[in-house]
Amino acid sequence: MSFILDALKKSETDRQQQGSAEFSSVPAGSEKPSPTRWLWMLAALLGVNFAVLIGILMRPETAPSDTIAEETTEASAPVETAPVETATFEEKIADVIEEKKKSPPSAAPPIQTKSMATIPTIDQLRLDGSLQLAELHLDIHVYSDDSAGRFVFINMVKHREQSRIAEGPVVKEITPDGVILAYQGRTFLLPRQ
Repeated sequence: MSFILDALKKSETDRQQQGSAEFSSVPAGSEKPSPTRWLWMLAALLGVNFAVLIGILMRPETAPSDTIAEETTEASAPVETAPVETATFEEKIADVIEEKKKSPPSAAPPIQTKSMATIPTIDQLRLDGSLQLAELHLDIHVYSDDSAGRFVFINMVKHREQSRIAEGPVVKEITPDGVILAYQGRTFLLPRQ
């Protein structure tokens, strides 16, 4: 039995010696790789950029009037400049407000629908229980004398007159007071807030 064990031990040591011999033949990577050409190109580009930047920063600045004076010839006539306007923004606004106060306001076009007093609001119809509708919010309200310039954002969706809202109502008209909507035979006002 010891003869078999000795043979097994001998074969194991032979196998280990063969494995270590294979790894000893692999060259070690002790050499440092030399810098590649792209590193030198990158350094050269950075140097050029740095030189251009220094050139721009160190360039003497000339006043625009000096440049114009150099370009003009003696044969050209002298140019008259307009006086510089010194009014501030607040003064300009005050002038516009004064002009608007002096001119009479233009009359707003008559509304083609029912009087606002006779059209119930969405809240009134909800209170008396005659309208069951999802919550509607008038987020943005833009009224113009021209009907093409009117639009509203209801529940963050843009609508124009005669468009249908996802919740069901139709935008009948956009008025200065809000939006007149029609839903299930009822006409009501979604007021602006």
